[in-house]
Amino acid sequence: MDFILRDVQKEDSKGVKKLAENLGYPSSEEKVSEILETVIKHNDHRMIVAEKQNELVGYIHMVSSLSVGSDRYVEIAALSVLDTYRKKGIGKALIAESKNMAEEKGIEFVRIRSNIIRQEAHKFFEQHGFRNLKTQEVFVKKIY
Repeated sequence: MDFILRDVQKEDSKGVKKLAENLGYPSSEEKVSEILETVIKHNDHRMIVAEKQNELVGYIHMVSSLSVGSDRYVEIAALSVLDTYRKKGIGKALIAESKNMAEEKGIEFVRIRSNIIRQEAHKFFEQHGFRNLKTQEVFVKKIY
């Protein structure tokens, strides 16, 4: 399968929106555009898109994180490949980008959080060297 990987551009907001919706996260094109602007400006963030014939078919959003309670790590904040393009090497290539980012920054670990219901994604991560470290609850408090 022929596809290219490249850094995201602000003009990719429509395609990124579609890919986020593919994961079940609806958003507006304006909000996605604002997020892309922030990602592009910050060195601790990196987003790579997979493109085939001028269509975005996948993306990975990575964040370099630091915490007192753990070593530095690259977190995969989001990974999405359109259903019709799965099992064609795109996800594997995107995951490899997280390893590249970690190596560039001298970081030893890559981490991803995944909803417990995404069993196929869990199998994919395990096939690519990830192991399940723990199961946890997520709590949210709305501020406004």
